[in-house]
Formats: sequence, C-alpha cells, structure tokens
Amino acid sequence: MDFFVALDILLGLSLVYLVFALVVSSINEFIAAFASSRARWLRRGVASLLSADPKALNMPEAKSVLDSPYVSYLGTAGIGNTFKASYVSAWTLMQGVLSRVEGFKEDAFARVGEIRALAEKLPAQSPIRSVLIDLCARANGDLASFQKLLDGWFATFETQLTAWYRQKTHYVLVGLSFLVAVAMNVDTVGIVRQLSADPKVRNAVVEEAMKAADKKTIEGYIDFTPRDKARDAFETASSVFKTAEAALANCPKPGDKTTSGTAAQEHGAPVCDHVELEKQLKKAQSDRSLRRDELQTQQDALDQRIKGRADALSNTGLHIGWDKNEFTEWHESFWTWPSFTKLVGLLVSAFAIALGAPFWFNMLKSVASMRSVGVNAGEKKDEGKAK
Repeated sequence: MDFFVALDILLGLSLVYLVFALVVSSINEFIAAFASSRARWLRRGVASLLSADPKALNMPEAKSVLDSPYVSYLGTAGIGNTFKASYVSAWTLMQGVLSRVEGFKEDAFARVGEIRALAEKLPAQSPIRSVLIDLCARANGDLASFQKLLDGWFATFETQLTAWYRQKTHYVLVGLSFLVAVAMNVDTVGIVRQLSADPKVRNAVVEEAMKAADKKTIEGYIDFTPRDKARDAFETASSVFKTAEAALANCPKPGDKTTSGTAAQEHGAPVCDHVELEKQLKKAQSDRSLRRDELQTQQDALDQRIKGRADALSNTGLHIGWDKNEFTEWHESFWTWPSFTKLVGLLVSAFAIALGAPFWFNMLKSVASMRSVGVNAGEKKDEGKAK
C-alpha cells in the first residue's frame, strides 16, 4: 500500500472516530440528565456511610435518608426511582441521617451534645456514626466549630463520590461506544477496505478531515463553550443553593420555642435572620432552575452541531449505517469468516471511539501535519525532476 494512501486511511479513521466519539458524548450527557445519574451515585455514597459492612451497601437506609423531609424537597426529576437530590450540603445530609434515629427531636441540631447522642444510636461500625462522634468530640461543644469540621469532612466525601461517578461514567462510555458502533455499522475493517479501494470516497473523507485539522482546538471544530459555560453556571447555582439551604436549616424560626435563637446562640450558633434566609433560598432555587433550563438549551444546540458533522461525514459516500437486510444477513451468517471480520471491525471501532473526542482530534491534527509535510516534500521532488 502506498504510504500516502495509508496516511489518508488513518486520517479518515481519525475523523470517523472523532465524529462518533462526539455522538457518544452527546448521548451520555442526555442519559446522565434524564436518568439523574449523579442522584443515583449520591444514594450509593450515602449507603456506604450507613453500612456497617463495607462490602454491602445499605440501599434501603440510604433511601430512607433521602426521603426525609430535610432532603427530599431537593429532588430533581429523572426516570424510575430517581426523583432524588443530586447535591446536598453536609448539614442537610446529617439532618437526614439523624432524623431517622429513635428519640430524635427537632431542636436537637442546636446543640452539639444532642447531635452526638443521636449519632451514638446509629448502627455500630457505620462510617457516619464514627465520623459524627469524632467531629462532635473535636468541636468541644461549639456548634460553629462543629459545622466547620463537618463541612471539611464532607468536602473529602464529595471528592471521593465524584471519583466514583467519573469511573462509572467511563464504563458507560465504553458500553455506549459499542452500541453506537453496532447501531451505525461503524466497521473499521470495512472502512479501511472502502478507503483503500475507492479513491473518490477517500479524497472526499480526506477533504473533510483536513477541514477539521485546520481548527486549532477541538472547540473550533465543535464549539463546547456555550454548553460548558451553562453547565458551570448550573453547578455554581447548585452550590449557592446548597449553601443557602444549609444556612436556613441551621437558623431557628421566629417564635419557635423548641429551636429558639436563644438556645442556639448559647451553643455557638451565629445570629441569623430566618425571613431573609428564606428569601435567599427561594432566589437560589429559582436561579438554579433557570440555569438548568439554559443548560438544556445549550446541550440541544450542541447536539445539532454534532449532527451536522455526522451528516457531513455521511455525505462523503463512506459506508456508515446498515443497508436494507444487511444486519439480518450478518446476524444469520454470524459464524462465517466475513461476519467474524465485521465483528472485529465493530469492536475495534467501539474501543477507539471510547478513547474520546479530544484524543482523536489530536490524532487527526498529527496525521494531517505528517501528510502535509509529505505532500510538500513530494511536490518539491517533482519540481526538481522537471527542471
């Protein structure tokens, strides 16, 4: 095979993998939003805190915590049993956990001593029990100090939860890559054969690839910036909401004798304005809702841009997708050599797509650079011969 033909084929494959990696990323974003994936992982994280046995997650207890009135109103819609909170503050989580304990009283959160008494009634060996008892001891009866320590511990817990979520997301991306490769018949072996045998299609694909390579960054090829800004704004709004919600939860209601400001302040709680905090919480909740809507709008716009790139690739004449009866014929003759090579081609495509769009954009630019150098060198050589 000619060296330049080989480079063109590699360039074409890089473009195919780039486009379908973007498709997979878009599908994953949709699933994460629709199924409320982060809410599921928060539930698993809470279950790990409540489980005496680290090998067995106590999901029923986690559900009970997230269903408590201290947490349930934070829920976001998803499918199935996913109308659950995706983000909670440390104080809210503690309230949800301790409100289930026998002997709980609503004014317990105004005193570190009562928080510890409730924590001691949690299941022995459960991580949350050990954590709360330790934090209460270190706070030495000061409620403000306890809150600060609780927030510090919770930040570490959230970091670990995020790491679990990202690892799970990677597995999901691999699975989605395989489904997309099969559904769209992204057969690496077949693509290599077509690009090797059909110069017209190869040249059309190379032209699209070189257009993509002309962009300095992947954002120039597919503009993620509006979606990413919208997502950052939503996450910031969610963080502000968590802070406002925690502040209100720790602020006594006016005239409430059981959780009076006097009792709370005697144990280190700062002076607060319950009415003002309620206004701040409503404003934060409204802002979070607006930011969520804007994020969805920007995600839809990004999906359309990705679709445009996929359509441009399809217009080159590259064989992507199944012809009529092609899938049935492949399935019925599954144990033959041609079917085996197609399966290999689909698997190779799936694992390649799972590497992600940034990887394949960088690969595309590298191959395009090599090709440009080779073409220029060849042209100079031809000019020398002509002289």
